[in-house]
Amino acid sequence: MKRSVVVFWLALACLSAGAAEQAPSAVSASGILLPSHDINLASPVGGVIKRVLVEEGDKVAKDQPLVELDTDVQKVNLAIRELEAKSVAALEAAKANLRVKQADHERAKMLHSKGVGSGADLEKAEFDAKHAECLLAVERERDELRRLSVTLERTKLGEMTVRAPLAGVIVRRLLDVGESAEMQKPLMRLVVLDILHAVVYVAPAIGMKVKPGDIAQVEIEGLGGPPRSCKVAMVDPLVDAGSSTVRVKIELPNPDGKVIAGSRVTVRLNLNASPPTPAKGSGG
Repeated sequence: MKRSVVVFWLALACLSAGAAEQAPSAVSASGILLPSHDINLASPVGGVIKRVLVEEGDKVAKDQPLVELDTDVQKVNLAIRELEAKSVAALEAAKANLRVKQADHERAKMLHSKGVGSGADLEKAEFDAKHAECLLAVERERDELRRLSVTLERTKLGEMTVRAPLAGVIVRRLLDVGESAEMQKPLMRLVVLDILHAVVYVAPAIGMKVKPGDIAQVEIEGLGGPPRSCKVAMVDPLVDAGSSTVRVKIELPNPDGKVIAGSRVTVRLNLNASPPTPAKGSGG
């Protein structure tokens, strides 16, 4: 009986060792290369397209002008606001009125102290001086609002030119000269290709063993040469309910632009996980 128990435990140990030996140290998954950024560019304001400054396939720098809207009306609005901001007549009139009312108040105080002026006259002069101070404060606020309105109109004028938010390549022109650009309606499509993302989907058990910063081997379909060593950029913390898989994103540098986005890839992920770090404060 004792011998049978020993044989059973030896067999179980052998099976466990065999299972451990069969656990894969790496896994391969097929995926696709995507641009690191894929942006539909839109105008923050509406207007008629006056000029389109780029063509499909053009490389653009960050902040490079891409589309100009008709700015005639906006320029007139800006000129009006600038003229209003330059006008100081109302502010100077308020300052002069305050000086007059303060002088009247001082005179009323002097007359009252000598027993010539009445208390009612002094009270009215004091009220007029305070009212003049308020009028000057209001006019100063209006002057500041006029200055701010100039800044606002200049900002609106700047928004009539759509600029590239990132350096990339224009792959689609969706509207042309003479067409109406509505707010948030896409004008063109820009992609960033100097860094691509190889996206693969793996089982959750595999995803739990992969961490950002791990090195993966990426083999690009139709492109010769050895697989490229690339860093894992992101492991989705959520399991896709439809496919029961986890999305893994690997960053592939593409400074020369030779690798075409949309290419199929095979990614080899290393599953040799490092030993877990004990949680702080855990008991021994």
